[in-house]
Amino acid sequence: MDEVTVKLQELINAMKKSEDYVRYRELEAKLNNDPEMRQRIDQYRQRVFDMQQADRDLFEETDYVLHEFNTLLTEQTASDFLDAEGAVCRMIQRVVDAINREVDVKIPRV
Repeated sequence: MDEVTVKLQELINAMKKSEDYVRYRELEAKLNNDPEMRQRIDQYRQRVFDMQQADRDLFEETDYVLHEFNTLLTEQTASDFLDAEGAVCRMIQRVVDAINREVDVKIPRV
């Protein structure tokens, strides 16, 4: 394997051993034992994604989604899972941002 592939695998392994990822996987396993809650979380995530992609007033839409899913978001397991998922996403984003910042490739904006 070339050096980049080796280092990439080391990074992946380090990320999988991180506290954030371990916590995320534990909570995901817990959720997999509760299909109803998993479905509600997936519905919430889909609504948030749709909201972010829509061309509507985000403040009003956010209030509506938070009201619609208020019960779910006050449940500890759901809240913990969404927090853990967010932490893993931020970790991945930091890696992508660092690569984009440090690897100088001139890609024109289209």
